[in-house]
Amino acid sequence: MPNFIETYHCRTGTVNPISYPVSSFDDLSKCLEQASDAYYSGALLDINVRTNFLNELCGQIVARKQDLFDLYTSETSLSRPRFETEFDRTLNQLRLYRDAAIALEQQRTESVLADRIISKKPLPVGPIAVFGASNFPLAYSTLGGDVMGAFAAGCPVIVKGHPFHAGTSLLSSEIIRDTLRKLKLHPGIFGHVLDDGYRIGQALVQDARIKGCGFTGSYEGGMALYRIAQSREEPIPFFAEMGSLNPVVILPDTENLTSHLHKLVDSITTDAGQFCTKPGIIFCPSSLIEEAIQTMNARFNQTTTHPMLHPSLQTRYETRLHEIQSTNTGKLYVKQDQEFSVTQGFIHVQNTELNHFETLRQEVFGPFCVLSEFNDFGMIAHTLTKLNGQLTTTIIGKNPEQSTLFNIACSMAGRVILSGVPTGVAVIQEMHHGGPYPASSDSRFTAVGEASILRFVRYVSVQKSHGT
Repeated sequence: MPNFIETYHCRTGTVNPISYPVSSFDDLSKCLEQASDAYYSGALLDINVRTNFLNELCGQIVARKQDLFDLYTSETSLSRPRFETEFDRTLNQLRLYRDAAIALEQQRTESVLADRIISKKPLPVGPIAVFGASNFPLAYSTLGGDVMGAFAAGCPVIVKGHPFHAGTSLLSSEIIRDTLRKLKLHPGIFGHVLDDGYRIGQALVQDARIKGCGFTGSYEGGMALYRIAQSREEPIPFFAEMGSLNPVVILPDTENLTSHLHKLVDSITTDAGQFCTKPGIIFCPSSLIEEAIQTMNARFNQTTTHPMLHPSLQTRYETRLHEIQSTNTGKLYVKQDQEFSVTQGFIHVQNTELNHFETLRQEVFGPFCVLSEFNDFGMIAHTLTKLNGQLTTTIIGKNPEQSTLFNIACSMAGRVILSGVPTGVAVIQEMHHGGPYPASSDSRFTAVGEASILRFVRYVSVQKSHGT
C-alpha cells in the first residue's frame, strides 16, 4: 500500500482532511518514458505550438483560480492578498516566457562566408526536472517560472511537487494536463510525481533521460541533488537557488533612518519572513545603533505575527534561534505570538561577534535578523567578503552607489539594492535572481525574468556549402 502525504492548516493547527498518495517508481518510470518520447518526437519544437499551449494554459489557470485559492490557503495559511499577488505573478511570468520564446525564435542568425553558409539556432536541451518550492505554491512550483521557462524553451517537464502543498501541486498538474488534452498535445510534455522523502527526487535526477534540473529550496537539499547531477555518467546542468542572508549595510550618512528601518522590519516579518530574499543581517554604525535598536524593537512589537508554512519549518526555525541564543553574547529583542507561537525579532551583536560565530552567518528562514554594530568601515568590507555569495546585498545611505562597498556588493550578489528592500522580486527583463555560490549553483543564470529561458536551451550551428 502506498504512503500518503498529509498537509496542514497552520492557522488552525490541524491536519487537512484529504491526503495524497506518494508516487511509486513505476509512476516515475512512466513519466520519464513519456517525457523522452515527447522530446524526441519534437512535440514542442514548433514555436506556434508552444505559444498556443502557453496561451491556453494561461486561460485555464484563470478559470480555476477559485479552486487554486481554496487549496492554496488551506495548505499554506497564506492570505488572500498574498495569493492574489502570487497568482498575478504566475500569469505574468507565463506571458513573459511566451514572449521570450518568440523573441528567441526570431534571433536565428546566418553568416555567408566565401565558401559556406553558417546559421545558428536554439534547441531545447531535453526533458527537465523541476522541484517545487515550499514557500511559493504557485510562482515557484508546478505552475511556476522554472516549469514555464522550460515549456517556452520547448522542453518536456517532470515536476516533483512539494509535500507541504501537495494538493495545490496536484491541482496545478491537473490544469496543465487538461490543457494538453484540450489541444491534443503529447501527454509526455508534462509529468508530475509526489514524495514525502528523497527517493523519488533522487531517482528523477539520476535518470539518463533527464537533461537538466531547476531547484528552489535549501542549501542542503540543493547541493545533495547537484552532486547527483554532476556524478552521473552524463553530467547535466543543475540550476539551484538555495537561499541567502541578503545583508543590508546602513551607512553613517543615512537620513530618514526610522523610515528605512520600518521597511526593513516589514520585509523581515511579511508572511513570517519565509522569503529567500528576506534581510538576514543588518549592519549599522555605532553612531546610529541606539536609534536602530529602539526603532526596530518597537516595529517588531507592532507587527502582527504570521504562522509558519508548516510545523516542520517552525521547528527548524526555533532550532536556529536556539543555536543563535546559545552560541554568542549578543542581546535578543524578540516577542512570541500566543496565537501561533511564532517568535519574531532580532539580536544585537558586535561585528567582531559576527565574524567569530559562524552560526550568526547562516540563513534563518523566518521573521528574524541579526543587527550587527560596526565602527570600522574596513572591517565591514572584510565581513562582507566572509559572507560568500548572496542573492542580494543592500546599501542604504545618501549616495550608496558611490560608496566603497558598492563594488564589493556587486561582486558578491546577483542583485544590489540601493536604499530599498530586497523582497518583492519583479518578473521583468532586467531582473537577475541568482548569485555567486552558495546563493545559486550557477551565477550566470537567473531563475526569474525572461533570460531564465536560456537555462533550458542549447545552440546548434548548421553549415552548408554554397549551391547545396
